Amino acid sequence: MHIEAPRFERRRLALTPLIDIIFLLLLFFMLSSTFSRFTEVPVQGGVAGAGRGERPDVLISVSSGSVRLNGVEIAVEGIHGRLEELIRLGAERAMITVGGDATSQTLVDVLDAASGANIEVSVARSNQ
Repeated sequence: MHIEAPRFERRRLALTPLIDIIFLLLLFFMLSSTFSRFTEVPVQGGVAGAGRGERPDVLISVSSGSVRLNGVEIAVEGIHGRLEELIRLGAERAMITVGGDATSQTLVDVLDAASGANIEVSVARSNQ
């Protein structure tokens, strides 16, 4: 009895599953990444005992229910325009005071509106 050894033929590598996996990875990374640019808001922080003794030209008060610019209630969207007017009148420094009940989102919105104007911004906590 004569038994022949089976011949092994080399199969061709199938690229279709590899291409599918590459497209799935590409789709995953495209959908999971963000393409937004994060902006930087320059803020000067205070150090205890290092006060320069300079009064701010503009005072912005942020609390839970309102935002006030020099004592007058204002919408966050109107801060940038009002600061531009005050800069033309000679304002150089702005102080943002934040109440304990203010939300961080409101503070960020005010900082973003103030950062568009060419004015030195500092932040302080309000005792009220």
